Amino acid sequence: MAWCHCQGSVPIQHLQLLRAGLFPASSTRPKSAFTFEVLDHFLIDSLECKTSARSFFEKLTRLTNNAFPGSVPDRYRELMRVSRLWWDLKNRKWFGFGHDVESSPGSGDLALFCPSCPQPGINMPLLWEWKWLVMKRLVVDGSFTAQHMNMREPEQDIFLSDGSGYMVTDSEYQAHLASASESKERSACSNHQAVNAANANRSNLQATGVGATACAHHGCFVPHSVVDFQKGERQVSFNLLCDGLMC
Repeated sequence: MAWCHCQGSVPIQHLQLLRAGLFPASSTRPKSAFTFEVLDHFLIDSLECKTSARSFFEKLTRLTNNAFPGSVPDRYRELMRVSRLWWDLKNRKWFGFGHDVESSPGSGDLALFCPSCPQPGINMPLLWEWKWLVMKRLVVDGSFTAQHMNMREPEQDIFLSDGSGYMVTDSEYQAHLASASESKERSACSNHQAVNAANANRSNLQATGVGATACAHHGCFVPHSVVDFQKGERQVSFNLLCDGLMC
């Protein structure tokens, strides 16, 4: 690739690629780049078709050379890194942080709350005389199907927007779990799933499920109110959510 050295041009290489509609895999010495259109296609395929990154990259190799897909250079690792950056940048732009370099998103600033529930200053007057007519009702529940295995190299799992979406801030949550104490609950029922899961040993799992807060009327999640479970539906996990909602 020949870089532009004309007078008045941007000398930084990765900025030249971005202006041409190409997202570089590196910002120092870029050797590979993905078009914005390809990254948008991957975002939609992952959302609607539940396509994995490996399957999407195999599709790209077939579209590039259907006869000999093995001859296409392997850029799967670059796709994984660039797609995460692309999704984070798109999300920040959608919520008004695309061109704001002075302030970063706060807790829950990159997530939407239910548009139908009463929100003073958003969908109802800030100083409304009949506030007693409307009330925000929230429910808290958990799921045991969202399990997450322990990573071999957890230090490489870098947060791009820790606490800015629906999940709570990881450092605050881990500090809460370390400082809180909870007695082991025993159930008189023969097969009580919540209690049995809380007492079971899941050393191979980083998370055994998730607990979330949602509006009772429409089921929309509340920003910055989703936590991971380590041992079933423990009350200590929900205490952090309740404390945050009361603030």
